[in-house]
Amino acid sequence: MKDIHFKSILDLVKVFPDERSAHEYLAGQRWSDGVIECPHCEHDKAYVFRDGIRYECCSCKKQFTAKTGTVMEASKLPTIKWIFAMYLILHKKGISSVQLAKDIHVTQKTAWFILHRIRTAFGHDAEKRNLTGEVEIDECFIGAKNKNRHYSKRMKYKELTGRTFPDKTTVFGMYERDTRTVRAMVVSRKEFRSLGRIITYNIQPGATLMTDDWNGYNGAIDKIYTRYSIDHSKWKYVDGEITTNRMENFWSHFKRGLHGTYIRVTPKHLNKYVKEFEFRFNNRNLGEQQQINAIIKRMNCRIKYKDLIAA
Repeated sequence: MKDIHFKSILDLVKVFPDERSAHEYLAGQRWSDGVIECPHCEHDKAYVFRDGIRYECCSCKKQFTAKTGTVMEASKLPTIKWIFAMYLILHKKGISSVQLAKDIHVTQKTAWFILHRIRTAFGHDAEKRNLTGEVEIDECFIGAKNKNRHYSKRMKYKELTGRTFPDKTTVFGMYERDTRTVRAMVVSRKEFRSLGRIITYNIQPGATLMTDDWNGYNGAIDKIYTRYSIDHSKWKYVDGEITTNRMENFWSHFKRGLHGTYIRVTPKHLNKYVKEFEFRFNNRNLGEQQQINAIIKRMNCRIKYKDLIAA
């Protein structure tokens, strides 16, 4: 396959004039080593049909395409529309399903499903590793603002003890300074009360942690990490290298995107949006084509519509 380069939507129209060209690009990125592996039995030899899109495994004799075994499996949409959707979701603050439906000429329901399938790929990283070096950790709380509620329905936070917001969803984040990358995830109330498990699962023992003054970080993690904290309650945010401002910067991008583009996100799907912003942040220095290639590399996972909308 010839080398393809694109930087804009106009380039996408030129380099992918038909379904075969778009599918060949998808196959070239999925099997970049040139070995077509059957998604059914993992055999590494297959026949190529004349249309250049379908393959037949030499071992199990089952047919497949480059979409089989990915988030695009069973989709009747042209591959070029999937590539367009990947390009558009990579905008700094994302794209709503209503806008995507207009841009690629599908229904809003289809656009919503496309976006969630791509977000599933964002969260699928087979090369997960522990964070090392200096790591900033912080949390944010996503939910309706108390001041916007009717007076009779407002939460009385002052009556609660500790950092507790029962009407909000907690998102926990870690920023690795050496690589300038973020890892963030939604945590339940039970997990939030024992953050040590999440921290030790994601951060290499012996790393240096930068936190705020919340006493929830005290305890077990101090035995395996070197920890420095900054006292936000005294309006102090930087003390030399002791700061969580880089993690706070990610929260600002995340919240502006939620409020400005998606408006209302349910707790059920919030983690997918977290992974979307995490992916964009961590790949912000790559070009558009390299970012799309990175999405394709993560696409070997599936989510069905009935599972997506299940309670």
